[in-house]
Amino acid sequence: MTTMRKAAHGRRRLLGISTGVLTLLVVAVAVFPVYWMIVSALQGGSRFTTPSLLPVDPSLDAVWTVLEKRPVMQWFGNSAIVALSTAAICSVLSVNAGYILARYRTRTTNFFGLSILFTQMLPATLLLVPLFVIMRDLAMVDSLGSLIVANTAFALPLSIWLMRGFVESLPPDLEEQAMVDGCSRFGAFLRVTVPLLKPGLVVVVVFSFLLAWNDFFFARSLIFSSQKWVLSVGLTTFRTEYTIAWPEMMAAAAIFSIPAVIFFALVQRHLVGGLTAGSVKG
Repeated sequence: MTTMRKAAHGRRRLLGISTGVLTLLVVAVAVFPVYWMIVSALQGGSRFTTPSLLPVDPSLDAVWTVLEKRPVMQWFGNSAIVALSTAAICSVLSVNAGYILARYRTRTTNFFGLSILFTQMLPATLLLVPLFVIMRDLAMVDSLGSLIVANTAFALPLSIWLMRGFVESLPPDLEEQAMVDGCSRFGAFLRVTVPLLKPGLVVVVVFSFLLAWNDFFFARSLIFSSQKWVLSVGLTTFRTEYTIAWPEMMAAAAIFSIPAVIFFALVQRHLVGGLTAGSVKG
């Protein structure tokens, strides 16, 4: 028995070591591009001719060059406006639509829900032409408003279905009890249901914010004026016909990634709970 226990202990230890090594490899693969971006941003143009795992004579010259000679902060502001607006609109619309789909189960709502799910299967390339025609007819082409509408249209279907799952995980008895105590249907929804949907709202806000923040396809197709570009489009200006300003591009990419990292760090505690809260009914 002692020999068997030792053998079992050895297998568990070997499994633990293997799992740890595999985890480190996965983390290294995921983190290395970020590390390479930072190292490249800390190297000047002449020092970047020979790539190195460690920055050679590191400096912030590339960062200051980007901030002084490129309208990075203007692009940054445009990205923030588009991403925050998309997240706000998606959160409001998805809560209301998800609640209707979850609480009022009729043939009409079921058909509407399936239609929303079908639109999520359409690629962005298929949505671009009708969106461009609509924006052109509304005189919204080459404006941040057109970009907000496009990103909202692309993020909203999945946001609605996510919120529907969260609403279905809440027992309707809570709303009925609130109505017995004197609340209207809307009052019960606003005072009881919405506060309980906080984890789901966090998931929707993070999803729609990151989708709009990282968008390039719609931004490149609907915005023509350089002063209205978002940062994802502005990064392409560091590549010319014959050269690529790698340190400056990496410095701008690092600036571009900072808000997403901070935003994710602030909501990660709620996000972990939100990812599992809508998976269980009742």
